[in-house]
Formats: sequence, C-alpha cells, structure tokens
Amino acid sequence: MPEAALSKWRTDPYRPLFLLGAAMAWAGVFHWLLLGLGVIGEYRSIFHAMTQIQAFMSCFAAGFLFTFVPRRTGTKPVAHWQLAVAMAAPPLVSLSAWFERWVAAQLCWLALAAVAFGFTVRRLWSAGGLKLGPSFVWVPLAFAIGTAGSTIAAVGAARGDEQMWLHEVGRGMVLQGMFTGFVVGVGSTLLPGLLHGQFPAPPARRRLEVGFHLTACLAFISGFWLEELVAPELGFAVRAAVPAALFVRAGLWRPPSQPGLHRVLVWLGAWLLPTAYAVVAVVPTYKRAGLHLLFIGCFALMALSVSTHVMLSHSGRPEPLSKKPWQLWAIAGLMAAALAQRVLVDLDPVRMKGWIGGASGCFLAATVLWAILVVPDRRAS
Repeated sequence: MPEAALSKWRTDPYRPLFLLGAAMAWAGVFHWLLLGLGVIGEYRSIFHAMTQIQAFMSCFAAGFLFTFVPRRTGTKPVAHWQLAVAMAAPPLVSLSAWFERWVAAQLCWLALAAVAFGFTVRRLWSAGGLKLGPSFVWVPLAFAIGTAGSTIAAVGAARGDEQMWLHEVGRGMVLQGMFTGFVVGVGSTLLPGLLHGQFPAPPARRRLEVGFHLTACLAFISGFWLEELVAPELGFAVRAAVPAALFVRAGLWRPPSQPGLHRVLVWLGAWLLPTAYAVVAVVPTYKRAGLHLLFIGCFALMALSVSTHVMLSHSGRPEPLSKKPWQLWAIAGLMAAALAQRVLVDLDPVRMKGWIGGASGCFLAATVLWAILVVPDRRAS
C-alpha cells in the first residue's frame, strides 16, 4: 500500500475502520438472511453476538476514538501498529467464532481492547484530560468493563454448571455493558454539542465530577451481579436508571435543536438505551426481545448515525448533515423494520425463520444505503 494512503489512514482512521465495521456487520448477519431464505439450517447465535459486538461495533468504536481523541486533545495520531491491530482483530474474532474457537476469538478481541484502552488513556493523560469533560472517563472504563467481563465469563465457563452464573455476569458485561459505557461517555460528552451546538461549561471541581462518574459506573456494573444474585428485574432496573439519570443531567432530555435528521436518530438511539433496560425490567420473560431494542435500536443505529456525521463532516461534504437526505429516511425505516421483526422472532417463534430473515435483510440494506450516503463518488470528483 502506498505510503500516502497509510499516512491518510493514520490521520483519518475512521475511513478504513468504519468501512471494515460495515463489512463485519455483513459477516455477523448475512448467515441469518440465508437461514431465513432456507439456504442453510444453522442458527449461530453465539457467533452472531460476538461478531456484532466484538467486531462490527468495535470497529466503529475504534474508528471514532482514533479520530476524535487526537484531534480534541492535540496529541499524536494513531500509530501504524495500533491501526494494524484494530484492522486485524475484528475479522479474526469473527473467523475464530465461526469455527467455534472461543478462546482465540476472545484473545483477538482482548488485544484490540488493550490497544484502544492504552491509546485513549495515554493521550488523555498527556493532554491532562483538560479538553474533554469528566464524563469521558466512561470511554476507557467501557473497555475495562469488556475486558473484565470476558475474564469473568471464561472463569465461569471453566468452573462448570455450578458457576455458570458467573459466565452470564461476564457475558452481560461484554455484550451489554461495554458499549453502554461507550454510549454514556460519548453521549454525555459530545451529544450536547452535536444536538444543540453547545457544550457544557467545565465543572469547577473536576476531580469530584470524575469521582461521581466512577461511582455511577460501579452502580451500573452492580446491575449485572444483581440480575444473577438477587432478581433480574432489579438488575435491569439499575442498568436503566444510571444512564437515564446521566442523560438527563447532561441535558439530553431535550430533542435536537440543530437541523439534520441524523441528529434526531442519534438522540432517539441514545434514549433507547435506558428504555431497553427498562422494558426488560418490566417484562423479563422477553429478555432477548427487549435487549434487541439495545442492540439494534441503540448500538447499531447510533453507530450508523454518528459515523455519518464523522464521515461527511471530515471529508468536506457537510451539506447533507443539515438536511434530511432520502438515504437517512430509508435507513431509519429499515432499522425500525429490522428491530420490529427481530422482536417478533421471540414473540412469534413459529415463524422464526421468516422474521429473522426479514430482520437481517432490512439491517443489511440499511448498511448499503449508509455506504451510498457516506462514501464519496469518485466518478464525480
């Protein structure tokens, strides 16, 4: 690869990582489309979950952090080796999971988590953290939650059936907790500016504010233990209350005042996070259905919406961001259809293959329209 292209990737790492993330979304979902069409008969739920969270979503998270943190803190861009790890790890996670090499998959993801954590903490430390709000502490904590969850899940599985509840705690921290922390950190720090054009004033007592967020994070993590040791309803209620309170505190209760459909989708996606947990707290019988409000309605929708803002604004094509392009309307409709059909997989299991095929098709179509919107047309240049 030419040196110029590699240098461009270092300064704009969102370019390769967001596109790789879209490819990982296809890797995690396409086989369910084939299942719905009757081409295959395998229902690989563990592979799907690992690829969607630890490959698809991890690519978008890494692309955002590697782009945003150096620019906001005035520190060095991502190193070649760090970008190489971030590009190699997600496909290896997905490939290992497909062949049921669970340890190898987790080791690959842990390598990515370690790189992202070290990259973020080192730059925040060198910049004194002064250019980012205290709530951004949730971002490195998110990778710590994922790493701890992966370890706890492995310990629980190794100890057999009597300790399998530990596996469930760890699995929840990886699949739900890690990107909840990421959404809370990014949302509390950046969404006031993205949605309303204004950032909150720096707090007078920064250390006290950081301590507040650390305490809130511990309260959130306790929800995974309460779910297994006390009652599922209590665990999910705690996980709903913490981000809801932080979003209200950050002023995110207000709908977007800045123009642009993508801002509305980001705002809706953020509030589907506590909503999803609250739904499961009320009707824990339909846990999987409720959690897909989180996975599709929050995580995936926010990944596509925030990345749209990043790619269009950083590539010098900001005009669609103040408008309502047809691609975004179609993406919103397709994501809503994917969410509805994925919920029906659990509510109407008799027609499971049809619903899961429809959900997969809608989700993949949304990623295609996203690419049409954000990838520059070279023929027009």
